[in-house]
Amino acid sequence: MFGSPVRSYAALVTSLVVLAFAIVSGAIVFIADMYGQALQDTERNLIGLSTILADQADRSLQALEIVQEAIIEDMAGAKVSTPAEYAAAASRRDLHEALKARVAALPQVNAVTIIDHAGQLLNFSRFWPIPNVNIADRDYFKALAADPKLQRFISQPVQNRGDGAWTIYIARKVTAPDGTFLGLVLGAIELGYFERLYRQIAPTDDAVVSVFRHDGMLLVRHPYRDNVIGKILPTTGAARIAQTSPLGGVMRNVSPVDDQERIIATKALAGYPLILSISRTTQACLAPFRRQALAVSAATALLLVCIAALFRLFLRGASAERRIASAEERARSERDLRAHYERFGVALDNMVQGLCLFDADERLVILNARFASLYAIPDHLRQPGTKAEDLRRFVLAQHRGSGGPWEAVLTPPLPRVPSDTASVMHLTDDRDISVLRVLLPDGGWISTHEDITERRRSEARLRFLARHDVLTQLPNRLHFEEVVELELAASADRAEDVALLCLDLDGFKQVNDLFGHPAGDRLLIEVAARLKGLIGARGAVARLGGDEFAVLATDLAATGHAAARAQAIIEAISAPYADGELRYSVSCSVGIALFPHDGDTYDALLSASDMALVRAKKEGKGTYRFFEAEMDKAAFERHRLALDLRAAIGTGQFALHYQPQFRVASDRACGFEALLRWTHPTRGTISPAQFIPLAEETGAILPLGEWVLREACREAARWALPLGIAVNLSIAQLQQADLCDVVGAVLEETGLKADRLELEVTESLFLKGSARAQETLRDLKALGVRISMDDFGTGYSSLATLEAFPFDKIKIDRSFVWQIGVTSKGGAIVRAILSLGESLDIPVIAEGVETEAQLTFLRQHGCAEIQGYLRGKPQPIASYRALVDLDRDLEVA
Repeated sequence: MFGSPVRSYAALVTSLVVLAFAIVSGAIVFIADMYGQALQDTERNLIGLSTILADQADRSLQALEIVQEAIIEDMAGAKVSTPAEYAAAASRRDLHEALKARVAALPQVNAVTIIDHAGQLLNFSRFWPIPNVNIADRDYFKALAADPKLQRFISQPVQNRGDGAWTIYIARKVTAPDGTFLGLVLGAIELGYFERLYRQIAPTDDAVVSVFRHDGMLLVRHPYRDNVIGKILPTTGAARIAQTSPLGGVMRNVSPVDDQERIIATKALAGYPLILSISRTTQACLAPFRRQALAVSAATALLLVCIAALFRLFLRGASAERRIASAEERARSERDLRAHYERFGVALDNMVQGLCLFDADERLVILNARFASLYAIPDHLRQPGTKAEDLRRFVLAQHRGSGGPWEAVLTPPLPRVPSDTASVMHLTDDRDISVLRVLLPDGGWISTHEDITERRRSEARLRFLARHDVLTQLPNRLHFEEVVELELAASADRAEDVALLCLDLDGFKQVNDLFGHPAGDRLLIEVAARLKGLIGARGAVARLGGDEFAVLATDLAATGHAAARAQAIIEAISAPYADGELRYSVSCSVGIALFPHDGDTYDALLSASDMALVRAKKEGKGTYRFFEAEMDKAAFERHRLALDLRAAIGTGQFALHYQPQFRVASDRACGFEALLRWTHPTRGTISPAQFIPLAEETGAILPLGEWVLREACREAARWALPLGIAVNLSIAQLQQADLCDVVGAVLEETGLKADRLELEVTESLFLKGSARAQETLRDLKALGVRISMDDFGTGYSSLATLEAFPFDKIKIDRSFVWQIGVTSKGGAIVRAILSLGESLDIPVIAEGVETEAQLTFLRQHGCAEIQGYLRGKPQPIASYRALVDLDRDLEVA
């Protein structure tokens, strides 16, 4: 009669054992799934970040190479074929200003330098005049000079001698059409830029963002670590990944830098031999998993303890008392089991992911609180036994019309679908949910749901910043080029006209200087807003850098429409600005290039509109100008003339002509003015009015001015008579820090006495030079050199200028002398200047004297000296040998 109870006990024991095994198995599977999910999520996040950051680094380096490529193409366009032509083209002052402007728009670029074939600096974005530096001993120069096939070299990182910042150099080779090595264009990238950037966007405190060369050399690391930058670290995860997967990958590795095990994801830069690496410590990545696993393990252990206790109780005997005690114990055990299930539920409800577990019959076993909150699941659908289809129908009804693979919601995965493949759904409330499903051996499945909205938004923000201006939120130069190229292709198919408008602000510098850079930034933001309000549906606006913007105007039926767009832009930008209590106005100038008339590519249209902008600013600002072919031709001719000018120095094409100066009282020669002349081998005589301003713009005036000074002093030192020699000084020469040293060295070299040399400065030059000009002129006078004011009367503060500095002579401008006897006003001005000179005890010389009547007038009113065609034209000194070699009173017929 005891058989039936024994069988019941045996069946009960077997059930308890199976239940314990099922709980342990479920906990192990669940913990293993959480572990794999934690690793997969970390690797997926790191891979995504490494791809975005590598793309950003690629674009930062490409921005430098765009500048370098523009310089190389400029040399090719100028058909530079010899080292001399290359040196002349690369040493221009306007090229320095262009380099300086481009570098100012690229915060990652420290400097751009142009080097000749011998390693000598020809141009430098940071300084003018160019320092005398040779870099022929640098690794990048040796590599590019020695290997004809090598076109680009990335140097090892070095510390800047001035501020200790780590820097790498990207060198691009410049060759002649026949392959001759002419030099290189060198760009310096300050690695601190990337370290500061990664400091701002590092996702967690334990994250490390690094940049390596392909040979394992560490170039950038955030957080920064001393004594590792510039070292080759072959045991880093980035180096090991590169050995097996050059394009990038992910692995776990113990870092040789901080000795911590890390999960590392790498991505090779598309255009450079560099690797972007981002890693997190395994400990930090798995910390949430450990907390969750601990809670699950604790709950499982508690369940097993209860099951073991119940097992022992049910084995104590088969008596009636035992059965009653066992029944009571079973009741208590069931209460305990429910309590432990509740604790297990607490652990589940505190998971980051929403989780639901279904059995093979597609009925709900477990649904945690996070899952319920994600989809607002009501209580009656959270109960065990709920059909999966009922839950799925509810979720779909709440988010009907949302995007994404909704078949992944609450449906069992297919047997052949990988368990590590997640699906992403976009809900109607603008949330992104990542869904991962795992099929269980018993036919059931576990589904986890994670809200990845913020992560997706962060990734989108990084992508936005890579293609837009941070300040104005407008497209940057790279993005704008893509937009324009697409629109040009579409317009070509439709045979429509498109205009590219280049504009910059007139008066922006004054706003910065008067109210500070924050006010200038707010002004740029307001300008961007006004421009965006003017463009059409297919138009585009971008900030190219500084205060320069570009607008793509579409749907143009005629040229006049482009003019109307430009005028609308000028009127919108010129409207007054209110910035708190500040009120100010700026204007803008606009250059217009039309597609396809002025160019059929972005680069061609941008170049044409930029030339038109330059013309607009020269013709008064606050206006617009269309591109004309003559502008391109004039720019090309001016460029060719500038190259010829630089190449002509030291070749014998330049010569000095001398015009005599006479004392009015004795009619005897008292000196000469040295005047520069240029005879081009093919163009013939070039007017000084044409090449002197060009020399000042390109910086050629410095070596040219020093040559004039030396040749004039050498010639005057040979004269038998101690006549004076006058030489003109330009503003660029007056701003030289070593001008006094140069003049002193020339006097010592030629043996000319200092009091015979007269340096002429214009009144406008003196005013522009300000306090520094006065200090330089006083140092020159201390050498014994005489200083005269040329073109007196053409400026605006002549009397103040004379009071500020003790000039040795005043020179009346020829425009006033010409009016003597022609207009009463001209004679009155000359008399006033002569009277001023007499009252200040400064001798006055009149230039441009051509008639006897003019000479008579000047003699009657006390003019000390004259110079002009009446007494002699500018000629080679050989024509005036009689004046400089004989000690007698001679006149020039």
